[in-house]
Amino acid sequence: MSPDPVVFTVAAPDPVGVRPADAWADIDLAAVTAKLKATGVVAPADQTPELTKLVKEAKADGHDLFVFVTDKHYVPFTVYRDIAHEIQTSTGGTVLVFGAGGLGTSSTDFSRVQIEDATAEKTTGAPVPQAAREIYEKATDPNVDWTMVTIALMVVVILGAVAARLTGRRRSESADDTASGADSPDDTVAAAPDQSGDRTS
Repeated sequence: MSPDPVVFTVAAPDPVGVRPADAWADIDLAAVTAKLKATGVVAPADQTPELTKLVKEAKADGHDLFVFVTDKHYVPFTVYRDIAHEIQTSTGGTVLVFGAGGLGTSSTDFSRVQIEDATAEKTTGAPVPQAAREIYEKATDPNVDWTMVTIALMVVVILGAVAARLTGRRRSESADDTASGADSPDDTVAAAPDQSGDRTS
């Protein structure tokens, strides 16, 4: 009896010709980008004042910050990151995109690690203006340069090893000198007292 054939299930490839931009075809991204360049914020009216204040503070700190808020819900949530990247290629700086289904970021001012850490530590469920401020302030917090810390520690260890070696060598030389002095004969020999003398018989 011959064995049953082995069947492998292969995932279907992505449809040919589908570009990432097709995912947000219902947004006039050119218009959004133009307004962001002009004002720094594209958001509902009730959120715009606080976000504009944050953008101005960031500008004073030397950072270009752009915030886009949309009510669109996209799946997967990484679409918001793609939108942020698309905008950032035109605006530069840091772009935050808040959507109904997620959050996306893109920046040339901050590393991906800084931005992701800042995003992860924002308050869950916070209003957009608060979340945007938390992300920006966390990203601009002083960061430890672990490369320099590692180098500094290595230098300290090396210097400590050299100092210990020199100290050990000096102690060894001192001990050798002491031992050498103890083994050598005394050059001065004390004369024995003369016990001979005249005796009276």
